[in-house]
Amino acid sequence: MPHSAQDTNKAARLACGCLLQVVDAVLTGKCRNGVALTRPPGHHSDKDTVSGFCIFNNAAVAARYAMQRYGLKRILIFDWDVHHGNGTQEIFYDSNS
Repeated sequence: MPHSAQDTNKAARLACGCLLQVVDAVLTGKCRNGVALTRPPGHHSDKDTVSGFCIFNNAAVAARYAMQRYGLKRILIFDWDVHHGNGTQEIFYDSNS
């Protein structure tokens, strides 16, 4: 099956939405914890740049969503990829959250 930009965009949006559903499920008490194993990855994309095969920075989107929707003050993003999560760093660089 040939790769298409339309398919990539759809996959990226579904991955991001999946993670937001996990955030909702955990923070509303539907479940005690959750994991979203999604592709494409996200830690290289920053606020306005697609980079390193990353379309949306899913972890950053989920963190900001949790803070805005549920009033969380601080979030820990644990990125164990072999490459530096430069997009995530850029997004939160000036934040104390």
